[in-house]
Amino acid sequence: MSSEEEMSDSGEDSDVSATVEDSDVDNSEAEMDSVGEEEEEEEQAEITTGKIEHDSRKRFLEPSIDLPEGVPASKVSRNNKGDLYRPPTNEELNELKETENLFHSTLFRLQITELLAEVIMKEKRRKRIEEAVEFLKTALLNLKPGKKYELTDRKLLTKLGVPVPMEMEPESDKGRFQFQPPSSVNVTGSFSAKICAKPAVSVDLVLSMPKECFDGMDHLNQRYLRKRAIYLAIVAKALRQKPEVTDVKVSYHNGNSIKPKLVVDVKVGDHRPVTVHLYAVPETGTFKLSRFQLEKNNVRASWWEGQDGTGALQYASELPTPFYNTSILEDISMTTEVPGLEKISGSQGLREGIILLKVWLSQRGLNKGYGSFSNHVMMMYVLYLLNQRKLNTLMSSYQVFRNTLLKFSESSWTDTGISLCTGSQDSNSPLVVDFHRHFDVVFVDHSGYLNLAYTMDRSVFNRVKHEASQAIAVLEDRHTDSFDKLFMKKVPFHFTFDHILHIDMSSDLDQMVRKLKVESRVADHGGSRLLACRSAILVLMEKALGQRVLLIQACPRVPPEWDVTEPPPPEDEASRLTVGLTLDPEFAFSVLDKGPPADSPEAVEFREFWGSVCELRRFQDGAICEAVLWMQKAPVCDRQLVCANIIKHVLNRHAGIPANCVQYIGGQLNSMLCLPVTMSNEPNTLPFGTGDEQSADLMKAYDDVCKKLRQLTDLPLTINSVQGVSPCFRFTEVFPPLPCTFRHTEERSLEHGMKRYVPTPDKPCPLYTHILKVVCTLEGSGKWPDDLVAMKRLKAAFHLQLGDAIHTTFNLPTRPSVNYVDILKDNYVFRLVLAYTREISLLKSVYSSDGKLMKRDTEEALKLERETIALPRLTSILHGLQQQHPSFSTTVRFAKRWVCGHMLGDHIHPMALELVVASLYLSPAPYTPPRSGLVGFLRFLDFLTTFDWKSSPLLVNLNNEFTDADLSEIPTKFSKERSNLPLMFISTPLDPYSQHWTKEVPSAAVLTRLVLLAAKSLAVLQRDLMQMEKQDLTVVFRPSLAIFNLVIHLNEKQLPRRLECLDVAMESDRVGYGKASDKERFPVTDFDPAQIFLNELKSTFGDVALFFHDQYGGKVIGVVWKPKTEQPKQFKVSHVNHSRPESCEGDQFLLALNIEGVIEDIKLMGRGLVTAIEINHTKTS
Repeated sequence: MSSEEEMSDSGEDSDVSATVEDSDVDNSEAEMDSVGEEEEEEEQAEITTGKIEHDSRKRFLEPSIDLPEGVPASKVSRNNKGDLYRPPTNEELNELKETENLFHSTLFRLQITELLAEVIMKEKRRKRIEEAVEFLKTALLNLKPGKKYELTDRKLLTKLGVPVPMEMEPESDKGRFQFQPPSSVNVTGSFSAKICAKPAVSVDLVLSMPKECFDGMDHLNQRYLRKRAIYLAIVAKALRQKPEVTDVKVSYHNGNSIKPKLVVDVKVGDHRPVTVHLYAVPETGTFKLSRFQLEKNNVRASWWEGQDGTGALQYASELPTPFYNTSILEDISMTTEVPGLEKISGSQGLREGIILLKVWLSQRGLNKGYGSFSNHVMMMYVLYLLNQRKLNTLMSSYQVFRNTLLKFSESSWTDTGISLCTGSQDSNSPLVVDFHRHFDVVFVDHSGYLNLAYTMDRSVFNRVKHEASQAIAVLEDRHTDSFDKLFMKKVPFHFTFDHILHIDMSSDLDQMVRKLKVESRVADHGGSRLLACRSAILVLMEKALGQRVLLIQACPRVPPEWDVTEPPPPEDEASRLTVGLTLDPEFAFSVLDKGPPADSPEAVEFREFWGSVCELRRFQDGAICEAVLWMQKAPVCDRQLVCANIIKHVLNRHAGIPANCVQYIGGQLNSMLCLPVTMSNEPNTLPFGTGDEQSADLMKAYDDVCKKLRQLTDLPLTINSVQGVSPCFRFTEVFPPLPCTFRHTEERSLEHGMKRYVPTPDKPCPLYTHILKVVCTLEGSGKWPDDLVAMKRLKAAFHLQLGDAIHTTFNLPTRPSVNYVDILKDNYVFRLVLAYTREISLLKSVYSSDGKLMKRDTEEALKLERETIALPRLTSILHGLQQQHPSFSTTVRFAKRWVCGHMLGDHIHPMALELVVASLYLSPAPYTPPRSGLVGFLRFLDFLTTFDWKSSPLLVNLNNEFTDADLSEIPTKFSKERSNLPLMFISTPLDPYSQHWTKEVPSAAVLTRLVLLAAKSLAVLQRDLMQMEKQDLTVVFRPSLAIFNLVIHLNEKQLPRRLECLDVAMESDRVGYGKASDKERFPVTDFDPAQIFLNELKSTFGDVALFFHDQYGGKVIGVVWKPKTEQPKQFKVSHVNHSRPESCEGDQFLLALNIEGVIEDIKLMGRGLVTAIEINHTKTS
């Protein structure tokens, strides 16, 4: 992936805002920022005159004034003081109380009001839609009758002129069909109930097929469904001849492949087309409801098996067909009036509450496709709550929304279904418990026969229930932007779940049906083997994963839409099943599944389920149980993918799906954190993995150092606290430090000094050894001097004495210095820095011009405070966050590796990135905290792309230390002083006004480029993660060199971090780490020639160029000339550096940038390190 944008430092705040505006809602079905297009034609004149803005202000700021007839507004007198100061009315008091108790803020209430005003269809548009619907009604009612045909007559299908939108196999055995115009055409659904929500406004039209179209036994063997499909094909052919009909397409009703529908675009007059969905249903009284009871069989085996002479689909002839029966019952119910719907139509609060629920569902992608939670079901649930007196017609839209989600979060339709049928007189109607025997989710309609949720997956219901619980938690949090999280923020499927898997079920569908033992469901689902196997596969995975997952959901597939002149898409095109897993980190990564005791009856079932991987094991408590061990010895990164092994095994064993047909998305980016090293020269040693084990070893050494420091007793002052401040102590170092015990060719590159190794310039550079910084705070004492120089000298003496004490007491190699003490422990180099808090106070003390002592935040004081107080506390807090959320470490490391991979690591403080990631865990709404590094990284990129840095502060509430006053005061001050605050404003309880980490960097240009790169990287990842084919996701970490004016190529042998490069070979030339041969000499520490050279370039040429480098093994340094440096300038002494004479204008000389001279200087400065300098003449701008 390459960026097309030029890097420069001339960006202003406006440049940042142009690229960081919220782009969450960019989908055509749910984007809120495009809803105004619904009324584009009607409002164009108003927009150009500014009338809308004026009306908006007037609605909120001006009182309602009834003007006397003939009196202009300018002549109306202002309200008198009595009107201005009159007491509030009861209605106003109720609104204020409701706002305080329910909305938590007036802003949230206003946002809800404005959202509803935007998404509710205006009356002018509604009338024009009604005109189009009336035209379509007239056209449909005036259709001419057709001839009578036998269903077995193939001429019928050929004379239609358009394909029948349904598979016609096996052939129909009996029945006749004669087309008759619909007996009635009625509007139903959201449009009739006045709960349509923009932008996806459509009208549902129900065409009642006359009784003359049917025979007495048409409920059997798909006869009704085929007549229905033929009827729609004839209607489509007729409508295509109408000039007002601009397009006719076919789709499936709620994704049900045996229930096609027509999608017709009608344009009447000069207005925009109106989308109408046409449903063909039987006329009232055509069929008896009792014919479609759950236990009845309406697809005869003798007829169905005719499609397969081998008898592959043998099953008992009297097995019930509940799905088939309910599909027809759904059509029958569309012509019956639902009791109580008039209450919804007549209540503004209920209508607007349902619209809010529809927006909420749409933003989560849960109301489209087969198995989804449709808008119709949500409307019926509101009606159910209304009948149960949990809602009433006087409630506001917000109350309806909140109470509906609250009640839904407490419900369980999978165990105890609900019913709209109360006191039915029909003795044949089934009980709710009867529905549970055939369906995962049960919601019975008013007739008592139809399960409204018959296509809904158990997994989707659980997901909606989970989202409802999350929404209630967001509403109850006063400090969360509830409106944005609930209604504006899109919640993509791959952002929600920790791991995702794609299952290709097209390999051998017949074998899958046999193995899953779902033969009877195939005929019930109209021959769709995929739909028959779908729920069985989900149940199988739920059983296999058990307590490893908190939530499992199949992604609803949006129904296909095709032209009416084309045949239905084959089933193989929908053969991929995408499933998301929300992991329970307590159990998800266990490599051992313990089963029942070997002599128990359950052991037989356990062995039958797991097969050959099951074995008997003796546990520490002496029990002998069945068990499954998934991995013998593996690094942590492999154990985190143990669910992949489990799923592939059970799908292959019980469904016949090969392992290569299952793509598991979870660890695709782990290679970015791997190193080609082994931690021992012994055979069968684990590789480095992603460094999790190495971090654990380092922390053991650090804990031992802390213990030894507290044991020192011969120091003048006691060490009060010991706190590591290096990133590795927060588990956020991209590549955790390795012990300095490597044994390879670089050993010959070191000279043996007295107590340290020294690199030589003519041989390869030794591998990089980290310095692990530890801050030791001393106890207070009145004997400390007040003079800064004396205090620093005293600290130097303390460092010397501390080094001697450690070496004498614990026999550890030490290297004391004036400002620190280095010690070598377990082959790690720890740098101990002594801190005394009073030193900060002295640095802040300055004298004014008149000799008065003042306290001021000087740069030196802020730096010391940052290094000795803020950083240790922040390290401790983030260490605790990592213990609570283990994926925090991986997410931060991915984020840092990505930023440095694009060569921006030196232009943004690493701690700023850590705090951004921390905010994703502390304030994860509308998600739960990520439990895998990959999804955490996706959310990090999404955050960078959508967060408005110009107008919004980022508040990271570490340990919940912000008070209510802080949460109110900081945004207020941010708004007032925005121009004087950092571009990337990150507020924490330790640094409320972002003085520590983002005060100097990033610049506007760097932040702009960071946002652009995040948007492009996110687009690539979103595209590739949802594809079945394996993709190289590491492409998002690779920089584009086309944006640089110069590219400086470095000598790879002189790069101590070359093993961390993106393109390093992982399987060959592994570096081994063994036991240290010399425990006295210090290694070469913190020595990186590339970084030293980069700093020299910045100090020398920083006034004319910007420099970019990947500190993790980057082989190049990118150079961008600063704006206007390439343009000739007038001769001045300050312009002479790096310039050459260009021309003469009159008496003045012009100077231009001496690019050739700068290149030669860089070559001289980098002699031995620089191999080539490439000039990019076609730099991307």
